[in-house]
Amino acid sequence: MAKKGGKDTPRLGKQPPRYRFFLNPYQDVRFSTCPQCSNKTGQRKLPLFIHIEPRQPLLLNKTCRYCPHCDLLIAHQNELDEIITRVFTVLNPEVVGNKYLVVGTLDRADWKRIDQQKPPIQDSIEALHDFQEEVMFKPMGGWRR
Repeated sequence: MAKKGGKDTPRLGKQPPRYRFFLNPYQDVRFSTCPQCSNKTGQRKLPLFIHIEPRQPLLLNKTCRYCPHCDLLIAHQNELDEIITRVFTVLNPEVVGNKYLVVGTLDRADWKRIDQQKPPIQDSIEALHDFQEEVMFKPMGGWRR
């Protein structure tokens, strides 16, 4: 497991950080068990704040895998890729295929308010909970099935 982030990483959001986050690049692994503690993961649907290069924010209410024991939130990269492609093929085709970063989460009430009122991006940043840390898990000799 490799870590990204930490105490020295600048925070974008104005709310307290939440969750350890893993963007799962493995299409053949869905993590019904936690890659860290091996407990069963559940599902948690929450608004993700995604930054797409260059300067294109996206608020996406997405179901992710979640381990309450490790406070680990897992989003599947291939699912995000598909959604971003589908949305921006219509809205802004220039950003399709660009790099993106899942920055953090919003409270559901803030997400609904922002979705309805369409305020300036600064309102989203004021409501944003950055991730406590981003982690990466690499298969060691292959994943068990």
